[in-house]
Amino acid sequence: MLIRLPHWKMSSIKLNVILSLYFTLILNLAFFREVFLLSKSTDYFLLTTPLVLFVACNVVFNILSVPILHKIIIPLLLFISAAVSYNSLFYNVYFDRDMLTNVLQTNFAESVRMMSLSYAAWLLILGVLPTVLYLCVKVDYKKWWMELVTRMTSILASALVVFAIGFVFYQDYASFFRNNKYLPHLLVPSNFVAATVSKIKHTRMENMPFVQTGIDAKTEKTDSYYNVSVIVVGETTRAQNWGLNGYARQTTPNLAERLKRGENLINFSQVSSCGTATAISVPCMFSSLNRANYDEAQANHQDNLLDTLQHAGVKVQWIENDAGCKDVCNRVPTVNTLDLQVPEYCTKGECLDNIMLPELEKALANVTKDTVIVLHTIGSHGPTYFERYTDKERQFTPTCDTQEINRCSRDELVNTYDNGVLYIDQFLDKVIARLESHPDWKTSMLYISDHGESLGENNMYLHAAPYAIAPKEQTQVPMVMWFSQKWAENKPFDLNCVRRNSSNAYSHDNIFHSVLSLLDMKMDSLKEYNNSLDFLAACRK
Repeated sequence: MLIRLPHWKMSSIKLNVILSLYFTLILNLAFFREVFLLSKSTDYFLLTTPLVLFVACNVVFNILSVPILHKIIIPLLLFISAAVSYNSLFYNVYFDRDMLTNVLQTNFAESVRMMSLSYAAWLLILGVLPTVLYLCVKVDYKKWWMELVTRMTSILASALVVFAIGFVFYQDYASFFRNNKYLPHLLVPSNFVAATVSKIKHTRMENMPFVQTGIDAKTEKTDSYYNVSVIVVGETTRAQNWGLNGYARQTTPNLAERLKRGENLINFSQVSSCGTATAISVPCMFSSLNRANYDEAQANHQDNLLDTLQHAGVKVQWIENDAGCKDVCNRVPTVNTLDLQVPEYCTKGECLDNIMLPELEKALANVTKDTVIVLHTIGSHGPTYFERYTDKERQFTPTCDTQEINRCSRDELVNTYDNGVLYIDQFLDKVIARLESHPDWKTSMLYISDHGESLGENNMYLHAAPYAIAPKEQTQVPMVMWFSQKWAENKPFDLNCVRRNSSNAYSHDNIFHSVLSLLDMKMDSLKEYNNSLDFLAACRK
């Protein structure tokens, strides 16, 4: 039996006024909160921002209110705006093109973990219900010319209000928003509409031809030992909670013990990421482009570090335990842990990182030449931090065993996150142990996280804030290198020198060039190689 929804008649002008008020007063709370947090006692002009936003919305909705078509456009804007506003209000998420890319590349398992009862209730009450009510309204259109005149009058009146406020406060507005360029990323629906337009333009650029680089790459070996390196790409692990960086808690006890024993393990304490989201940081990390000139479309249409290594005859394998390699491993043999179906490690479409260890052993058992193995971990990925470790690592209590992390106390949230870092520490220790089982090879391990994470500092959670205003918790990442004794004895580098330089400021920009040094690459044949970005080069004997 079909349910007949009630209908109300309303003029288009009245409907657009109600719609504008709803967007201004309800869906943009995060924007106004940030505006007034940034305001000073003398910034009286900011009191006019609700009025400016209201009349701006009124102009837009009067233009969009085309018969029939508006019944598709407005409901979409209502529902998406509700979803975006929740994350902006409770997690301080800024929606730009990078965030849209992140959303589009998120898998089902990650999406499910973002859904909570409060989020579902928010979407139902502030997204679905207003959408249904809007669809129940039957717009009482006037004759076409009267409707046009009425709309134009409303648009003109709104424009006059904006002009009047701008005439009085233009310099104040210009200065305020110039100094806080990230604020529009909180403004719905313009933030995700602008992000979509930008993404479409960027996608069109992706029709550019693919450029091969480093095709003349060659290794320059002086011995017959296999050169085997494991690159561990971390996920959402921040430098501030990394035990080796002097954190109040020892969250890296296994690595610390190796340091105590005098092993060739070096911790780099001042490392910054290329982006604040995996979709940006991972491709950037493996690209020859720097963060300053990084372009997603260009990076996706030219060879990266792994391609260069393969051109030089190095065997490369990627083992995936996160939400995909973001196109970095497109031309590399890849193993996805979700295809392994191991209940011991996996639940609800995600797996603990130790599931990669047997695959690493298989790869090492098949080494017949110089090899690089990349392990893409799920690391500290939120908001379900409690799923990133086992009972053995649950050392810091009480914990936050829910995806609604904004409801947990600060101590509970940090405890849970730190337990996840303990799991990463034991994972890296096991990776090193497997390399140690091949003492006749020159082996090394490089661990670096893709970006950091906010854990409620300044009411900000998760990651993916615009880099210009991203807190250090999202941009500062841990980095560790380990070298076997055979590597130290047969490589032209002074590891004591590398250790002395480990407190220098480094970033993802250094990875492409430094890994080439790890693999004995002949540098004079690579125009992409930059000696100044190779943190091993300064310590070459």
